[in-house]
Amino acid sequence: AEANAALASPPRRLGTLLAGLLAVFAVLAVARRGLRRAWVPLVPIALATGWSALILFALRVPLNPMSATLGALVLALSTEFAVLLEARVGEERRAGAPLGEALARAYRSTGAAVLASGATAIAGFAVLAFSDVRMLREFGLVTVVDLSVSLLGVLAVLPAVLALAERRRPAAAAVR
Repeated sequence: AEANAALASPPRRLGTLLAGLLAVFAVLAVARRGLRRAWVPLVPIALATGWSALILFALRVPLNPMSATLGALVLALSTEFAVLLEARVGEERRAGAPLGEALARAYRSTGAAVLASGATAIAGFAVLAFSDVRMLREFGLVTVVDLSVSLLGVLAVLPAVLALAERRRPAAAAVR
């Protein structure tokens, strides 16, 4: 019971999520050789993480030891989705496509793959929501919310963040 209370406590969950966001930012900064390129995928990741927690709170879905740690899953999947889509947009930009066209091409190809991957994961975990075991049912509900928010958050927010990032760069570096 103490472990359950500790895992589900809001301050501990917030601390864990902030530590996870900082770790993701640090890895992206090292991998991308700079802070400026690390923040772009981090914005939709942070928003998806916060939205997920807010939706779970609003739905009053109880957290148990299995589901309380799913914030890390949101971070991981959001990072994967955002990095894949951003990389694809970058390829299109380097090939000379304007931002709007690069986004459209990236979302038609890689976006479709990301959507399919996310939808199959959501469907797989949704089965748990029909379990007779309460802990598994709650875990399934939390996972479905987390994965859905992660997928939709990245797909909806990343284009705006990429457009903002491009406006902030000097014109010569925008195509890089």
